[in-house]
Amino acid sequence: MKTSLQKSRSAFTLVEIMVVTAIFGLVSIGLTAFMLDSTRGMFWASNKALITKDVRNFTMRISQETLGARAGLVYSSFNKADRDDVGDRKQSGETGDCLVLVYYDPHPDLDDPLHYNRIVVFFRRPDAAGLSPVYRAETVFNPPKNIETLIGVLGETDHFEELLTAEFPTDDGAYPTVLELSRGLANGQLFRNFGNGTFVVNGEILHGNKVKEVTNTYNLTISPRG
Repeated sequence: MKTSLQKSRSAFTLVEIMVVTAIFGLVSIGLTAFMLDSTRGMFWASNKALITKDVRNFTMRISQETLGARAGLVYSSFNKADRDDVGDRKQSGETGDCLVLVYYDPHPDLDDPLHYNRIVVFFRRPDAAGLSPVYRAETVFNPPKNIETLIGVLGETDHFEELLTAEFPTDDGAYPTVLELSRGLANGQLFRNFGNGTFVVNGEILHGNKVKEVTNTYNLTISPRG
């Protein structure tokens, strides 16, 4: 039979319980902080990996398509009113959110007249915060269109804008996305006409959410083959 002294020693005292509780609380706080830091780290790392992938895919695609083009033009936007006149073309040092790559070659033989065979457009539709995916539009001419004939019918200076408007008559189509979310850094826009047939793509790719964004900037100089 246990004595009263033995019974008191077999139980926890109030002080011991308070100490254990305090220690448990400190450990819990430490674990919570560790888990939050780990979660933030994983969030940042996973979104940074997505950005790296986006940069690689986008730069490879636009670089490859530019190498095949013979000329490039920058317009303020893909809105029809911003690309239907030769005066809408952005000159050296000016920026816009619409890059048009023009493809033409002699057809059908190397000593024949030049013909347009393809047009590729990269553009953004920025919201009030300046954010937008990058879209891609394309038209392929089959058969190719004789440039001399177009000039004779439409006029030398504005024949291309009339062709561009005819091929893309509206600006509200459902065009495929090539970059999920970007912010233009060239005066708030994505493309800069650098002059001498050279263009700079200057933007910022975003991932994450409204609470915490993960971003990375990119600069790419592209030059059609002329």
